[in-house]
Amino acid sequence: MMAFFLLLAVIVVLWFVVTAVRGKREAAAPPAWTPDEEPVTGPVPSRHVAGAGARDIPSLYPDFYHGVLFAVGKEASPQNLLALIEYVGQMVTANAVGWFHQTGDMQAYERFMDRFRGGGGDEQKLETIPDDMIDFLWAWRPSTHQALRDWIPELQDALTGPDSRLWRFPGELPFGIWSMEE
Repeated sequence: MMAFFLLLAVIVVLWFVVTAVRGKREAAAPPAWTPDEEPVTGPVPSRHVAGAGARDIPSLYPDFYHGVLFAVGKEASPQNLLALIEYVGQMVTANAVGWFHQTGDMQAYERFMDRFRGGGGDEQKLETIPDDMIDFLWAWRPSTHQALRDWIPELQDALTGPDSRLWRFPGELPFGIWSMEE
């Protein structure tokens, strides 16, 4: 029992440290991309903030994740949020890789993987990596817009439905849900 509380205390302390470091990095971040700029051929900047030309899919963080956790009877703790965000990031990646291969755009595939392999770069907020992935796909091809609009509700249904892996874990969600055996 003492080990559980010690682990919980470590998670909370790490959460506060990560949040503090991110706050300092945000202050030094470059200005956000505007839709009037030329198309991006390198890494695609995040556009999930509201603005002209921004995607019309609401950001996943935090409301989408909170809704999923509530639907599966989980507390919106830092551990549960980050485990769910990691899981959703893997799901977005799987779809993105399929789309890149379907279109034969291996340059986009390489840019996506360079940017997001391993959970994203140091400058990215962990909470918004799946949103940044969606922004990348949104900016990559207009043909992804409707596919993404359709996929997000399907994703929510899959995460909260009776066959969801999220139901398998009493208490806190573990990291690595994507790679766990059926």
